[in-house]
Amino acid sequence: MDSTFISSQAPLRPITDVDAARRSADPVNVVLIPSVSGGLGHVARALKLARALERADPTLRFSWVLDELKLRSICVDAVAGTGYPYRILPNAVRHERDETVRAALGEADVVIEDTCRRLIPHRRILPRLKAWISVPMPPLWDELFLDWPLLEQVDAILYTYPPIMPPPEELLPFADKLTATGPILDEMGMPTRADARRRLGLEPGCRYVLYSPRGFPFGAWFGRRVLNGVVGGFVKLHREMPDLRLVLLAVPDPAAIQPRRLPPLAQIPGVTVLGVVPPEVARDYMAAADLAVVEATTSLFDAALARTPIVMVPGLIYETWLEGTWVNDADAGVVMRPEEVTHASMAQSMRAVLDPVASAIRTAKLAELVGTDGAARAVAAVLCVIEERVRPRPVKRPPGEANRAA
Repeated sequence: MDSTFISSQAPLRPITDVDAARRSADPVNVVLIPSVSGGLGHVARALKLARALERADPTLRFSWVLDELKLRSICVDAVAGTGYPYRILPNAVRHERDETVRAALGEADVVIEDTCRRLIPHRRILPRLKAWISVPMPPLWDELFLDWPLLEQVDAILYTYPPIMPPPEELLPFADKLTATGPILDEMGMPTRADARRRLGLEPGCRYVLYSPRGFPFGAWFGRRVLNGVVGGFVKLHREMPDLRLVLLAVPDPAAIQPRRLPPLAQIPGVTVLGVVPPEVARDYMAAADLAVVEATTSLFDAALARTPIVMVPGLIYETWLEGTWVNDADAGVVMRPEEVTHASMAQSMRAVLDPVASAIRTAKLAELVGTDGAARAVAAVLCVIEERVRPRPVKRPPGEANRAA
C-alpha cells in the first residue's frame, strides 16, 4: 500500500517521540489555497483544518494564497480576519509565470488546496515544495472527471463529506491516495448556546434567526430571492412574535443587497446587519441561533454540530441540491426550493422550525446524518504526508555498510 494512503478504516501510524523531536527542529511552511470564486465555505473548511493541524503540530506555519482569477472581495475580508498572513497570486502570463508563482508560493513546503485545482501544475516550478494535498467538492458539471490529469500530480486527496455522500466515482481511480475523512468540523470550538449568547451579548429571552447572504455566491436571482424572503418572512413573524430577532452576517454593503419593497435593512425593528466577522464570532452566532437559514455545506454542517434548527434553501449546484435532498428525505430540517420562497412561505417555514418539540427531533436527525468530526482523520492524513514527503526518516544502513560505502 502507498504510504500516503489512509482509507477511512486503515490504522494510523502512531506519532513517536522521535517524530516530535524532529518537528521541533524542523518547522514546515503550509500554504492554504481555497477556492475564492464563490462563497466562504472553502475558506472556512481550510481554516478548520489548519486550526486542527496547528493544535496537533505547533511547528507548522500557515499562510494563505488566494487565486486572483474570479477572486471575490468578501473572501479576502474573511481570510484577513483569520490571523494568518495572505498573498494574492496574480493570474500570470507565460513570460512572467515562474517569477510570479515563486513570489507567492516559493517558500511553501506543503500546499493544501481546496477546489482550486487549476494551480496544481505550478508545483513543477516550485523546487522547495514537497507535497500537494487536494480537497475536492462534488462536481458542478464534469470537471472532476476532466481534472484527472491534475489529480494524478497530487500526493493526497481528502474527501470531507459524510457517509450519506460517498466519494463520487470520479475519485475512485485515486483510491491509493484518497482519504474519506468525514466533515471537518470544530467540535472543540463550538460553544453551548448559553455561552455563545453570553459572549455575543444577545438580549435575554429573545429568539434569534441567523442568515448570511455572503455576497450572493449562487447568483443575484437566487440571493435576492432568498434574502427578500427571509427579511419579509421575519417582518411578518415579528408582528406576532415580538421576541424574535434577525441577524444578517457577511453583509459588507447593506445598500448593495437591499431588498425591493422593504424598508432599509438597518431600520427594520429587530434586524441586526453585520459585515464579515472573524470566524470565531460567526461560529458563536450559529451556536446562539434558534433558527438558521442555510444554503450550502459549511453552514449546514455547522448547524448540525451546534444542534441549531434549519430552514434550508439549497444553492444552485449539485452538491447543495444533493444535501437538500437527504435533509428533506430524513425530515432533518425544513427544505424549500428557491422558486417557492416568498414572504408568506418563509414565515410559515420559520414558524414550523421554531416549534421546540419538532425541532429537537430534526436537529438530532441532522446531527446523525452529518456524523462525527472528521478533523482528526484529516489531520492524521496530512501529518502522514508531511512525515513521508517533507520530513523523511534517514535510511538505516546495516552495520558495516557505511564503512564499505566509504
